[in-house]
Amino acid sequence: MDFEFGKSVQRDGQQLLASGKDANQVANILCEKDPQGHNYGIGIVLDSAGKPTPTSRTLLEYVTAELGNSEAGRYMNSAKLMPAVKESVLRWQRIPEKYWDRFHLGLPSDAGTGAVQTAVQAAVALWPGLATAAVEALGWPAYKPISAMARLAFKEVPPDSVVAEETVVPIYQSGPMNTTGQVCGAEVVKARAESASHGKQPVILDRAYSGFEFARLAGEESYDRIMQMSYERQVAPFLDAGANVLIALSPTKTFVSFALRPCGMLLVFCPDPAADAKVASTLNSVLRARGSSFEHPVTRAFAKAMAKDRPRLEADHESVLRRLAEAEQLWKNLVRGTKIEYLFSDCYAGLFRNTKASEGAEARIFDRHIYPVFGNGRCRLNVTGIPADRELAAAHVAVFAENCY
Repeated sequence: MDFEFGKSVQRDGQQLLASGKDANQVANILCEKDPQGHNYGIGIVLDSAGKPTPTSRTLLEYVTAELGNSEAGRYMNSAKLMPAVKESVLRWQRIPEKYWDRFHLGLPSDAGTGAVQTAVQAAVALWPGLATAAVEALGWPAYKPISAMARLAFKEVPPDSVVAEETVVPIYQSGPMNTTGQVCGAEVVKARAESASHGKQPVILDRAYSGFEFARLAGEESYDRIMQMSYERQVAPFLDAGANVLIALSPTKTFVSFALRPCGMLLVFCPDPAADAKVASTLNSVLRARGSSFEHPVTRAFAKAMAKDRPRLEADHESVLRRLAEAEQLWKNLVRGTKIEYLFSDCYAGLFRNTKASEGAEARIFDRHIYPVFGNGRCRLNVTGIPADRELAAAHVAVFAENCY
């Protein structure tokens, strides 16, 4: 086979990259141009028909109501609701009440990206000695520009590393790694917490995918248990160790709010009560500098929904975990005996997997109207892109298994 169609798509992709588009945008654009395209590159949750999961009805209701409350031409924010929002966020994360008074909450604009960016800015302001941000290799590409904007040097460390330098703030993906799906082991998390214990250094936990590392258990375990397990694995070791922790939370994947793009949530845990005033003042200053103090209607709606209707939002979250469990199980059944079987062991989870691509893989995969994200000799795929039709799903998995390792 000459794979002429696939090669032409590859050429189009190279032109888009040269024009300044990133690899994720390129995959989506190429797929949208192909009437037969199957989107494995998009960064959202897809249903079994390959369509985006519908936006949270809960949040849509609150947004509609909030728009109706926005006739007065004045600044509006959620200040009065913040104690209730904070309690609700802590309950959602299954954080025990004994720690609540040591937390501060901010609602940065721009969802999870804004939460991470604000966490980095707040860390620099609270710990002036910080000079470098450290992230795991193959981590989220946005960490580098976020660090640069905060005037931090940037370095990558091997996966599962423990960063223990006092002038370095680690940004750990607190769940499945965004790009690879790899899940950090419990012993590594404990070692990271110990290295940051007793205020040795601040730690940023990026929880864009709360509970996703245990999504495979959805249907077997309750939602409450899955979230409790996620807390115990990812967050509890740091709180128990008395570390200074900034937890960046995203609502887009968890509460199916991609299209609405509400605020992120930033929880700052400081075990020293004497630091309360400084933490509160610094967080307020950073949020004002970002413009987050004057909120968009969707952010105000999200705050109200979080404060008043958390169980419904959690039901949205549970539905995402169930879809992911369904997709992961189908993959697991179909990859047995292939070179990519390892990607669906318990060491991997979440929306994405990131494999090495063999030479010529890009054209061969595009030729089958399949659109993952390619870059640097790797192929990243969204596991929820797999169709419900088992025969078609098996054909797609075979293509990936033949061209990736």
